[in-house]
Amino acid sequence: METPVHQPPEEQGEAGFSTLFRNKQFMTLWIAQVFSQFGDRAVFVLFVAVLTAAQLQSRLAEIGAAAMTSLLYVAFTIPAILLSPIAGVYVDRWSQKWVMVISNVLRGLAIGLVAFPQVAHNVWLCFGLAFLSSVSTQFFGPAETASIPRLVSRNELYAANSLFFTTMMIALGFGFAIGEPIITHVGVNNAPWAVGALFGIAALLLVFIKDTHVKTTEREAWWEELRFGLAYISGNAMVFRAIMKITILFSTIITLNIIAVGLAQQVLQIQPFQFGYIVAAAGVGMGIGNFWVGHYGQKKNTNVLVYTGFTLLGLFMCSLGGLGFIQHFVWPAIGRPDLSWHGAWMSVPLILAMLTGGSCALVAVPTQAALQAVVPEDLRGKVFGAQNTAMSAASTIPVILAGVLIDNLPGGVSTTLFIIGIPTMLAGCYYLERAKRVEKQPNTDSVA
Repeated sequence: METPVHQPPEEQGEAGFSTLFRNKQFMTLWIAQVFSQFGDRAVFVLFVAVLTAAQLQSRLAEIGAAAMTSLLYVAFTIPAILLSPIAGVYVDRWSQKWVMVISNVLRGLAIGLVAFPQVAHNVWLCFGLAFLSSVSTQFFGPAETASIPRLVSRNELYAANSLFFTTMMIALGFGFAIGEPIITHVGVNNAPWAVGALFGIAALLLVFIKDTHVKTTEREAWWEELRFGLAYISGNAMVFRAIMKITILFSTIITLNIIAVGLAQQVLQIQPFQFGYIVAAAGVGMGIGNFWVGHYGQKKNTNVLVYTGFTLLGLFMCSLGGLGFIQHFVWPAIGRPDLSWHGAWMSVPLILAMLTGGSCALVAVPTQAALQAVVPEDLRGKVFGAQNTAMSAASTIPVILAGVLIDNLPGGVSTTLFIIGIPTMLAGCYYLERAKRVEKQPNTDSVA
């Protein structure tokens, strides 16, 4: 199989958000992503509510709600780990537009079926529909990511990805919160229709975007195309390193959501469920960082920007970790054991959380934009499918370990933040210094 030389979209004189917001095709895709992302988060809350109710009427009641939630997480995660690369092969074969439309329709139907009592009261049918919903998501993800460089010019990729990452992080931090109001207002029996409608709206919007030109050339077997795609990733150092950077960052972000619960309880001394303050501050910081990178970042060297982000991410994580040690050792040592991170002092951890979120933006936006620019169009589905698999698989173990470390290590959440933050900062400093040394050399502004 031969891969044609990729020609990036024609660049325009004006770049950034000013031209992006006038791009109706891209804005339609982005608005559809908003509905789809929040639908994804609400789905999990919906299934937890439905399964908990069904569990009380089933022989599985002795399992417990926590174990049931874990099984649900597995039902959503298995397709993400196993099917994303295969889905990427077919995304490259089929129309990306109709892949997104049909996957949203199937997700909406799978969720809507939960409204029927025969389904809602059957635990295993609910698990099966959760699994099928996740299967459809694995086709939607790479098709959506591969569509961005098709709808915008190359010099708009930074701004485009900044919008997409902002939406993704907002949905990650607050998306779960919309599930409860939906269930409260319409009831658990009608909630599946309301959540399914989010995917229906996304599907309807996507009907109006440009279609992908479907190649009519003879195709090899899917496993041969998959092998070729994986060989392309492993043989292209720039692409491989970019996927690794995105994977490491995503794992860190997911882990930080878990850490935020411990930080709220152990350091800020507020209720664990109030960790949303920290996540919200980080989300605001990422939004501001995304805006800055989308508007000004493309004028900077990509590697310098990315490794600056990793360095600052490690630094601010260590700073957040230091708050616990200050509270337990420094303030008593100076005769002020009564001090705490409450009132006006609360601004300190919130500002650090904002800076942490802003650091993530320095990594995510330029890396993803550079990856989209360099990958040939007929390989984007395979590459982004493999990226989704790496992100899903790599985020599982750190999340589990973070919970164990926070509960068992001396220093709890503060020690955990140092364990993650120090290697991140040191590695960022090392590669940042290397990037600066070669900044003026040709072909260094890449995803290397």
